[in-house]
Amino acid sequence: MEGFHSGAPNLCRVCVDAWAGGEVTGRLYHCYSRQPEPIGRISDVLDSIDRLCDRLNYPARTQQPRHFGPEKPRPQTTQKKVEPQMTREELAKNKGKMATFVVHVMYRQHSTWQGSVTWAETGEKANFRSALELIKLMDSAVEATLGDESPLQEKPDFAHPTNPVREETDYEA
Repeated sequence: MEGFHSGAPNLCRVCVDAWAGGEVTGRLYHCYSRQPEPIGRISDVLDSIDRLCDRLNYPARTQQPRHFGPEKPRPQTTQKKVEPQMTREELAKNKGKMATFVVHVMYRQHSTWQGSVTWAETGEKANFRSALELIKLMDSAVEATLGDESPLQEKPDFAHPTNPVREETDYEA
C-alpha cells in the first residue's frame, strides 16, 4: 500500500474531508475494523492511532504516560490477539474528499511517535520525528491542495532579515 512494508500491522489511512483553521474532519481506517473511526479534530487522529498501537502492542511504548489524579489501571500485558477485518486492498480503496494519508508509526519513543506518512494522491512520502511533525506535514499537504484559494501571506525573508537594532548607540557617540 503506497510503498510501505506489507507486514506493518499498524498502517492507518487518514481520509480528510474538510480542513479549516487547522481542524480536520474525516475518517480513519485500519485493517482491524470494518467501520471507520470518525475524525472531528486533529487530536482524534492521534488518539485513534495511539489506541490501535496499544491494542496491537506495536510499536511498544518505551515510556508509560503519566496522569493527574487517582492512578489509572494499567493495561494487561496478556491481550487477545487482534485479527484483521479487512485486506490491504480494501483499505486502499478509501479516499478523502480533500486528501488521503497513509500513516505508519514505526517507534513510540521519547513520549511521541516516529514514522512515515505518504500523501496518497501524489505519492510523496516524508518521515516524521514526532506526532506534532506528523500534523504539520499533513497540514502543509492540505494547504498545498488549497493552492490559490487562500490569500497569500507575506513570508519573512530569512536571507535579509530586518534588524530593529540601531546602527549607532548612545555610548558610541
